[in-house]
Amino acid sequence: MKIYLFLIPLILYLGIFLIYPLVYNIFLSLNNVNLINYATNTYTFSGFDNYINIIKDPNFWLSFENTIIFLILSLVFQFTIGFILALVFYKPFKLRNILQTLVMIPWFIPTMASMSFFKWSFGDTGLFNSILMSIGIIHEHIPWLTSTNLPIYATIIANIWLGIPFNYILLYTGLQTIPSELFDSARVDGANWFQTLLYVTIPTLRSTIIVILMLGTIFTVKAFDPIWIITGGGPANVSQTLSSLSYSYAFQNENFGLSSTIIIFMLVFVAILITFFEFLNIGGDKK
Repeated sequence: MKIYLFLIPLILYLGIFLIYPLVYNIFLSLNNVNLINYATNTYTFSGFDNYINIIKDPNFWLSFENTIIFLILSLVFQFTIGFILALVFYKPFKLRNILQTLVMIPWFIPTMASMSFFKWSFGDTGLFNSILMSIGIIHEHIPWLTSTNLPIYATIIANIWLGIPFNYILLYTGLQTIPSELFDSARVDGANWFQTLLYVTIPTLRSTIIVILMLGTIFTVKAFDPIWIITGGGPANVSQTLSSLSYSYAFQNENFGLSSTIIIFMLVFVAILITFFEFLNIGGDKK
């Protein structure tokens, strides 16, 4: 019986920081809640009206489309660059420790500072346009932050930079756990570097890769700082994602009901993706 007492802190933590916020968010999504009636406790039950209104909202579908683009491109490039770096740093060489430290810089710099730098860099006279013009690739400024289709990609580039250290460190750690005998056996069998990577390294890291993609999905869907700091979701909502749209509804439109409804959609969306990744992991283990 005494052993169950050790579960009390865990139960309290889950109840206060997980279950209660989730239940309360569902409650808000089923009510007509704005700043005034929330403060006076006069909000009314609206059923599924918020869900219907969100589905009819063009900004929601634009934000959902942007979220998918933001997620796919961020995951692909974060993982690919992180994997390449992990392979490069797998074997010792001169200056490896210094270069590894440089890879971790996105984690060392406060997000507000790094995203502000990216906002300046994507400006008409910012770093990226200046470099591209100096080497002759472009002859006029690219409107990264003011066009109708480029702002979301500016935030994606910034988010990729933020996520590289996470992917790198997990993949690098995973590589260290692979027995060297597997690589030796592959070389004895005549496998080249690419064949070793394809048939030894990646299958051995399968579970690690799935976990990275699952965590990356969660972090990316809820990513807020890159969008809000660099573009603010604009211009005209063209760079809004679900997370920034939820914030906009809550603190700019003061509609907490619609904001909570978007969060529920985000939760369901992430749950579906996580279930898919878990299915891939289980299917791979059976094989």
